Amino acid sequence: MTAVGRFLRGLHDLPVHNCPFNANHRLQLDLARKRLDAGLIDADDFDDARQGWTPQQVWEALGAMLPLSEDPVVSHGDFSLDNILMNEDGEVVGVIDLGRAGIADRYRDLAILANCLDEFGPTLRDTLFSAYGIVEPDLRKLDFHLLLDECF
Repeated sequence: MTAVGRFLRGLHDLPVHNCPFNANHRLQLDLARKRLDAGLIDADDFDDARQGWTPQQVWEALGAMLPLSEDPVVSHGDFSLDNILMNEDGEVVGVIDLGRAGIADRYRDLAILANCLDEFGPTLRDTLFSAYGIVEPDLRKLDFHLLLDECF
């Protein structure tokens, strides 16, 4: 997890001005609203924390968390364990599935990855944040980005 945290930090350290894609939370909220209105949000696919919720409840919870300040970085957009490529030495050598990449808050990627790690206990999550360089994670931003991810 140390290698993954360092890799993600390196991705987030790329110059934002060189990235032509916008993926900020305001744009993502607009897309989420369109998906909600079109009936495209699959409540059966929600994380365990939101099982039994409706898409409308997710939308209302998102709205209650606004405004939200952003710390823009080059974001992968779906930085989950399934999208990380590692070599036999345990070093991250790349990522796949960059269809949602763009400039967004760093917690967009951190939330998705931290959520993947929850099933393994808190130690891996702590290791991730430490390797990334975060002493105290912003729990509000983690929650917001996980809610937003439910819409896609």
